[in-house]
Amino acid sequence: MSGPARLGLVAALLYLAIASFANRAVLADPFALLPTPVSLLEDEKPRFALAYRADQGFVVGNVARVARAFVSDPWNLGETGLCAPLSQPFTLGEHMFGQGLLGALPYLATGDPIFTFNMVPILSTWISALAMYALAFYWTRSFWAAFLSGLLFALHPSRLNNPAHLFGFANAWSALALLAVHRLFTHERWRDAALLALFLCLQLLESFYPVLALTIVGGIYGLWLCATYATRLPRLAPKLLAVALFTGWFAWLILGPYLETQRTWGVLQGRNVMLLHPSRYLPGGAASPGWIALVLAFVGVLDRLRGARRRDDPRLPLLIAGFVLFWCSVWWIPVPGLGHLASPLLTLSGYVPGLGAVRALPALQFGVHLVVAILATYGVLALLERLPGTPRAVTAAVLTVAILVQTFYGPAAVVSFGAKADLEAFHGRPSDDELSLLERLPDGAVLDLPLDFEPMQKLRTMPGYLIDAGFHDRPVAACYNSFLTGLQADVQRLAQALPDRRAARALSALGFRSIRLHHRLAGPLPHRLERFLADPQYTELLGRAPDTSLYRLATHRITRDFGTIADGSLPVPASLDPPRDGILFRFRGRGPATFRHPDPIEPSAVRLRWKDASGELVGESSTRVLLPPALAPGDFVDRRLEVDVPDAPGLYVVELVRAARPDLVLSSRTIDVR
Repeated sequence: MSGPARLGLVAALLYLAIASFANRAVLADPFALLPTPVSLLEDEKPRFALAYRADQGFVVGNVARVARAFVSDPWNLGETGLCAPLSQPFTLGEHMFGQGLLGALPYLATGDPIFTFNMVPILSTWISALAMYALAFYWTRSFWAAFLSGLLFALHPSRLNNPAHLFGFANAWSALALLAVHRLFTHERWRDAALLALFLCLQLLESFYPVLALTIVGGIYGLWLCATYATRLPRLAPKLLAVALFTGWFAWLILGPYLETQRTWGVLQGRNVMLLHPSRYLPGGAASPGWIALVLAFVGVLDRLRGARRRDDPRLPLLIAGFVLFWCSVWWIPVPGLGHLASPLLTLSGYVPGLGAVRALPALQFGVHLVVAILATYGVLALLERLPGTPRAVTAAVLTVAILVQTFYGPAAVVSFGAKADLEAFHGRPSDDELSLLERLPDGAVLDLPLDFEPMQKLRTMPGYLIDAGFHDRPVAACYNSFLTGLQADVQRLAQALPDRRAARALSALGFRSIRLHHRLAGPLPHRLERFLADPQYTELLGRAPDTSLYRLATHRITRDFGTIADGSLPVPASLDPPRDGILFRFRGRGPATFRHPDPIEPSAVRLRWKDASGELVGESSTRVLLPPALAPGDFVDRRLEVDVPDAPGLYVVELVRAARPDLVLSSRTIDVR
């Protein structure tokens, strides 16, 4: 083994030990314990703690399901079975493909969701440190500069004490992408182009936030490389084009469904953006890179002012990129004589597709930390390179201890970062009785009751449902995301309509094959459902645990013919006022079978035909509406549509038809325009 390889192995082992130490709270029993920030226990903000635990429950269940998909069915990562029967539910929030990939091996080894989740932060910290080490060592050929840079990059309290939101700052692949693009320009090899495409795709598996940060940093650094190596561009063009085409195709696979969901459901937009105050980057602020990193980065910049170490010294373009990221992550920056310059993202949010769906833009701070860690590499190099062997090793050891103390000693962490890196553990594993009961689940989707998407109820119930789903691997109605669609509202309406047998038939038609009644959360619901749950025509008791009862939901005959819900017209005329008003359309189930919307269940393109009193067509418009996902015989569903109302007063008949089948009137309404 060569010298650099031995040094790299030493660094890898030390990083792994430190990453394990950072997550030591759960290592006593990684199959049962879950981590939580100590700051939550000290904050005395129970609602914030409830929201954090809720986020964590969602992440535990979802990471397990994505890891399982990587192991068993990687071509269907998006169909994780949450928010059933919605297709591609990951587009309502964070997909967590990157965390699922890290969890694939732990899941393959154990099949356990809790263990899988607990291994992901350790692996993420370890890979982050190794990635920065590889980049820094390639540029400096200094073990100590690279090793310390890896520590500074990976050991930030905001990384270590937030396992529930790991996806928001997982930017290890960004460091490797910078390494690959530099090697591509300097060596002009296809293998470096392949590595660049690989690391870009791995970064795309993470959240939008580190992808946006890499777009800014990589864009500026890439332009600088093009200018530096302009004479090589004709030879590099095929390789750069191949990288762009492959990465663009992969980006569309990951991000395209989000835009499709936005178009289809009218969600993923209109969120209130969060940004930082510039002072938060100062030592003691939540976004601060820390005293040591800032001082070493300052030394690295001063060293650059003395002159470049090599033709392609990266510090100047990365310093510019870091400043742009800083500007994007804060509300404004003060400029003497010009006042305050607002974040460019506030302007771009109205023009860049998908930018209006994101909120936590302070996560861009981790892109700034990436740049600071690189600059600090050169600061370490400038400090150590003139020292002889023993003083150099002693100085490097002192810096190593200082970084560890700054991170893990609470008072020092608060002074430097404004937060502690410590984690506490709590028992998050379902009981053995619950797990035994989950083994009896039939195939098909699970309806956990109570089901309520009201925000506070969602925080109380959904996380537990989703952790359990990580164990039983059935589709679930439970849905915990930043956004919801009308389909979740319909499933909730049906669940809350029980013990109505028509609702039970509709739920069965949607693919629900079992009901889990959570007594501790259900209040009076068990008493209300008592007779229904004892009806053998609809349910069958499969078992009980101390807090849960499990029932099989009977199946019934279904049809996918839209004609069975057609012409459920409301007899009472509606009075409307121009220029725009709402019309209530009714759909009613007819015939012996329960209607089930064909897959995918999503809003359909429909036409509204306006006819006057003589029956002559006087106007037509197009829109989209979610037709009933399921409708039992004798049941009905109303949909309200906002429409443009004719100026001419009088009586009209408005017919609603599917664009795909205009001959079938699904619903009609007599309208009195005033």
